[in-house]
Amino acid sequence: MITVFLALWLAYTGHALYRNVTARGTGSAVGHILQLGLVILAIWWTFQAGLFTRALWSPLDITLGLVLGHLLFGVSLFITHRHVGDVARHFVDARGMVAFVKATPELMVRFAGVCVIEELVYRAGAQDMLMHRTGSPFVAIVVTALCFCVLHQHFFQNGWACALEFLLFSLIIGMVYYHTYSLTIVTLAHLIRNVESAYLEYCVLREENNDHEEALRILSARNASPALESP
Repeated sequence: MITVFLALWLAYTGHALYRNVTARGTGSAVGHILQLGLVILAIWWTFQAGLFTRALWSPLDITLGLVLGHLLFGVSLFITHRHVGDVARHFVDARGMVAFVKATPELMVRFAGVCVIEELVYRAGAQDMLMHRTGSPFVAIVVTALCFCVLHQHFFQNGWACALEFLLFSLIIGMVYYHTYSLTIVTLAHLIRNVESAYLEYCVLREENNDHEEALRILSARNASPALESP
């Protein structure tokens, strides 16, 4: 099973690399088929590993995931903006964040689905299987993080600071998963980081357009792609 999964995963990574380097942002039948196979195998592997238990709802893991996600957002903001004032202002803007989440339920569900699938495939699946195959946590974490970056088109489009931030985020998530073996922590951390990044994007769009509804419409359109295949 490990061999089959890793072969599909490498094929999917090559497909994503080609699509993103050539700026072909739309999905393809090949990509969707590879994606479906990876999700099915990752779920089976995770089930066999005994990770689908009540531990998924551990209050401690949920708290750690939420806190880690917020901290990762702060690190992301500092690397990409390099302005302490902006970082501090957005880092403590809990009221605005809550209002944004309440105003975008469909977008939140979409983000949650993407994060669950990506963490199943990349951390519970690929990283864990690489660890079993190579016996090296370092190799498993680094290779998984690099392939995770290749999956996302913005890694190639938004400049070196954003690329560095996303690589660092991917490595930290991999290390956290290795040390905790908790899907809850990494999935929630991933989700919170993505949601807060989307909120920051919404704030920029609202300032540019001076229109709340238009900002939400543009943001929703930008994030309308399905999980994994067209990130």
